[in-house]
Amino acid sequence: MKNIFKTLAPALVVAGSLASCSDFLTIDPVDKPVMESFYVTPEALQSSTSTIYAAKTWSNFHMNFQWKLDMINGDIYYTYDQEGQWFFGNYTPINQYINEGWKGLYNVILFCNSIVHDIVPICSGTITDADKTQALAEARAIRGFCYYMIAEVWHDAPIVENNSETISSGNFDMPRNTQESIYRFAMEDLDFAVANLQPTNGDKWRLDVRKARALRAKLGVTMASHSDYGYDRAALYKKAAEDALYCIENTEALTSIDFATLFDVDNNNSPESILAIQCASLGYSYGNGRTTAWSRSDLLADEQWGGGKGPTISLQQSYDRNDKRRMWTFMKNGDYYPNLAKAQGGYTYKIVNREEGADSPLEDRNEMNSHMKKYIVGKNADTGGKSGTIQDAANNIYLMRLADVYLTYVEAVMGTNDATSDPTAMKYFNMVRQRAGLTEPSSVTYLELLKERRCELAFESQTWFDTQRLRYRSGNAAALEWVNNGHGTGYNRCTMYLALDGVDATNENNDDSYKLVSSTAEYGMYDPILLTESSFVCPIPAAVSSSSPSLSGAPVDYYSNASEPEPAE
Repeated sequence: MKNIFKTLAPALVVAGSLASCSDFLTIDPVDKPVMESFYVTPEALQSSTSTIYAAKTWSNFHMNFQWKLDMINGDIYYTYDQEGQWFFGNYTPINQYINEGWKGLYNVILFCNSIVHDIVPICSGTITDADKTQALAEARAIRGFCYYMIAEVWHDAPIVENNSETISSGNFDMPRNTQESIYRFAMEDLDFAVANLQPTNGDKWRLDVRKARALRAKLGVTMASHSDYGYDRAALYKKAAEDALYCIENTEALTSIDFATLFDVDNNNSPESILAIQCASLGYSYGNGRTTAWSRSDLLADEQWGGGKGPTISLQQSYDRNDKRRMWTFMKNGDYYPNLAKAQGGYTYKIVNREEGADSPLEDRNEMNSHMKKYIVGKNADTGGKSGTIQDAANNIYLMRLADVYLTYVEAVMGTNDATSDPTAMKYFNMVRQRAGLTEPSSVTYLELLKERRCELAFESQTWFDTQRLRYRSGNAAALEWVNNGHGTGYNRCTMYLALDGVDATNENNDDSYKLVSSTAEYGMYDPILLTESSFVCPIPAAVSSSSPSLSGAPVDYYSNASEPEPAE
């Protein structure tokens, strides 16, 4: 990676002065002469656009919100406090993590808006029109993708196009805009990006036209899944398929990329990466916190609090026994990882890990008899100082990767049908499965596609968005049946392992010493946990609505004459 973090500092000083921690709309005055004297070279402008990829800019979103989306869909088991609200689907407006997610995404949008409205207009010196257009296209692409995520998490939310203009008007009380308006705004941003980005970019982490088309494909299939907005769904699906195929055909083949190393520091910005939050071991919020948040014990991380977290039984049951992705997604008894605990010769996962003859285990079991592996890179010593010691590992966080593009193409080709056997779609569907070491079917149904996406993209906060598309095309009842019944596995999220009578140190690492239970009558912790329709839409954070009362009102169209967004050529 081309020293994004070396160029980041001056840009953060300038752009950081735009943000206030107290209000998602607020910006503080900026010394314009200082800005004008700074933005006189292409390197200075690039330092500004680098901030919209940096973990520091995305910190509230990725540190405190993003991975919780996996809990609502039953990928992660965890029941503690406000994080546990996501597992039970009963989060409230005062949930601190919802507030962090809201602030996090709007913070990225603020930076994008600053590039578009405050920085590019004052560029001078040796900065060319082509440099400006590239900066605008990158900023609008990421802004559009942020609004896509906002539309899927909150559905109706404010569109903030120009923070400076909003503050100048003195109107801080903004209403929510409709989800349909947000889609249209996001599509306009991504259309601009596709039309103006370069075919390739020397900085592998930056967007180019190929990557922007992949992002637009994801928005396209989301809009096309709606039967309630009057869209030309066939046209949207067709355009999404064209976008995804363009990205696929102009990127290294998925089957030549090793899944096992995708989430390691050394594989940052590989051909698999379409858009990723750029991380570094530079302190809290500058890096990836998942090694800390998800690691089972201090055998795996310098600091950790992931002992109580694990993959739900329904997720575990979704994997074929021959699926090569499984052990690099979550750990099961007997799995060996040479890249973890290197000083001890590697790490072998045991349900209960104890030294021979010891009364107290080194690592105790959790209710899932399993822990996460994806994104966990080990101690600082295991990575040559790149794991960090304060939640700042240097492995990037994917927002979209190539396998997602392959499966998005299949979904776009399938369109409004319930299945497809299209040869090209099946070619790319089966390349995902081929890399996983699985059989290659001749057709796939929509629900089978969702199952494949869940296995490929578990713990990457994609299942929330997949479930939303299922809702849009098939209705709330179908989506609730899907998640409450364990995504077709039959295992509700309450299901857990219970130790049988007579389990001791001699047999505690034998799977037959445990049984699966799904009710308190069986001595489980919970009866079936049934999500409701309200679980699929996050409430507006109370901290925001209290200062902007209009957010509590009915959503309004952002456009005076909203119409169907035409798929871009």
